[in-house]
Amino acid sequence: MKSITELDNTAKAKLLPELFPEEAGLFLTHLKQVCLDFEQRQQKYRESWDFGFFSFDEWLSLSRQTLERMEKFEFNMIKSSKVFSDQLCFNLQALFVNDRIIKYADKISSNEKFKLMVQVLYY
Repeated sequence: MKSITELDNTAKAKLLPELFPEEAGLFLTHLKQVCLDFEQRQQKYRESWDFGFFSFDEWLSLSRQTLERMEKFEFNMIKSSKVFSDQLCFNLQALFVNDRIIKYADKISSNEKFKLMVQVLYY
């Protein structure tokens, strides 16, 4: 196994469902809800957008790409950490998913060990 400093986005995303399989489905449900909300309320988000690294349209595109992959591979993402990580951490989409993993751990998940692992991996 690689040291924690050698883990890339795909390896981190693969590790989480391996260690916390019960969180994979919960996170995917949350991620899908976020993507759908972003799509449905895009005008509201656009008006208040202040994320400096990406324009609103770039972030919306990453959200759409994520949703498309989830619609195609969701069942297999729940069953396989490799599919989970390979499909969600593709190019710049990994930045969108990483952001959502961190926010899910901070605000949604009640699993304290999962929250701690996200802090270890992503902070």
